[in-house]
Amino acid sequence: MLQIIIADDHAVVRTGLQFIFDATPDMVLAAECRNGNELLERLKTHIFDVVILDITMPGTDAFEVLEQIKSSYPKLPVIVFTMNSDRSFALRMFKKGADAFINKESSPELLLQEQIELVMNHIADPKSNENAKHDRLSDREFQILCMLASGMKKTEIASNLSISKNTVNNHRNNIMKKMEFETTADLARYAVTNHLIG
Repeated sequence: MLQIIIADDHAVVRTGLQFIFDATPDMVLAAECRNGNELLERLKTHIFDVVILDITMPGTDAFEVLEQIKSSYPKLPVIVFTMNSDRSFALRMFKKGADAFINKESSPELLLQEQIELVMNHIADPKSNENAKHDRLSDREFQILCMLASGMKKTEIASNLSISKNTVNNHRNNIMKKMEFETTADLARYAVTNHLIG
């Protein structure tokens, strides 16, 4: 029986996956976590076969959680599960060690096709974004860049990531400096042009 653990801060998502796995032979949702910190603690005391990891959760940044998992349990498969459909976001997670990237809005029939296309494009042109401005950003800065470009307010971002508005402001200032932009509109145009947001 395949033992699966999920980290997602939305109870409705966890419940939905529970129904899916209950109806699937040889798979069981063995544990649920509300954030990355809970996930890392559970991994210390229990053995699982697969991790399903949401990107946007309170607490430790999902990129950091993924890095810690792959550092401590390199053979443990991690499936990134998110509402974010950005290819650059997916590739960034792959570089951190993710084994699959699934958009929550995708139909099951499209999931495999999306993964193959994404990986093949990266293999075909691995240096296509090598000098992109967003590659200068830290993982948290990149996450906030996408949120700002999507039109989220600083207070929303702060609440979503469980950080202060001042911290969001500091990240925004660092993003603007590193990417040599003057306004959030500049960020939005860049994000659209480079397919960082849908």
